[in-house]
Amino acid sequence: MHADSKPQQALTEPPLPETGGQSGYENMPVTKVPGWHGIIAWDALLNGMATGLFLAAAVSELAAPAVFMRVAKVAYPVALVLLLVDLGLLVLDLGDPLRFHHMLRVFKPGSPMSLGTWCLTIFSLPLTAAAGLSLLAELGWDFEWARITAVVVGLLPGFGSAAYKGVLLSTNAQPGWKDARWLGGYLTNSALLMGCAELLVLSALMEQTQAAAILRTAVIVLLVLNVIPLGLLFANLRPAHALIYTREQQWRVGALIAAGALIPLGLMLLNGNLLFILVAVIVLLVESWAVRFVYVKIPHTPPLGVRSGE
Repeated sequence: MHADSKPQQALTEPPLPETGGQSGYENMPVTKVPGWHGIIAWDALLNGMATGLFLAAAVSELAAPAVFMRVAKVAYPVALVLLLVDLGLLVLDLGDPLRFHHMLRVFKPGSPMSLGTWCLTIFSLPLTAAAGLSLLAELGWDFEWARITAVVVGLLPGFGSAAYKGVLLSTNAQPGWKDARWLGGYLTNSALLMGCAELLVLSALMEQTQAAAILRTAVIVLLVLNVIPLGLLFANLRPAHALIYTREQQWRVGALIAAGALIPLGLMLLNGNLLFILVAVIVLLVESWAVRFVYVKIPHTPPLGVRSGE
């Protein structure tokens, strides 16, 4: 055994409580609160918007190129801009931004962090190619076979990039987070929903009526389906919310999230014109950010007894 292993062990052990008659780790958090706050909520939102828009545009174009090709060529550059902003936030959130490339030194398929990092890196390449070739096509240099190839290559890593954050955050040891087993399902469905909604806005702005009609139906279906993982996610988080919120605050948060899910559905069912679509998508994006922010905030919120000084 190393000569100074005992002092190192003493330094790494958290101090025992001085009052209350507790012993050991009883009623004490044994994990360090991560240095993640609002940035990770924006990161998760922009990641879903970028990957979801690409996936929605790619699947739509491959399934019905005559209907969706024009709007898809606009969607890829928009998705690239969203991804670049997301990657900027992700690097800033590392604590030491200059060391971001160290994540690519190893590849561990069993690690959500490693697999997600590689999916995101690989996804950025065909997305950049699809966006660049789409812009070149508008200038008269049309390399259609190369653009379609890039779109097809980006499908699998794009889906992995959309899904990995939920798996990563729900498989750690943080109280509350580790119980959110439906986070991966919610974030994946949310990405597809936001992607279809973004593509719907682009179709409406470009007056692509046939594409807009199909996408409006898809958004309505995904809004209904989104209620299932959202409800299961909040059921997972109920014990954590009971510790940090009063019953009145829990009802308030639940009502706001429910309104954010139902208002877009009502607007989409009511009318399909541009104004209704824009308002519905804005409400949807705000609700999607709010869910992520509420989830991220859990480890940073002290329990009710601590806040009240009990």
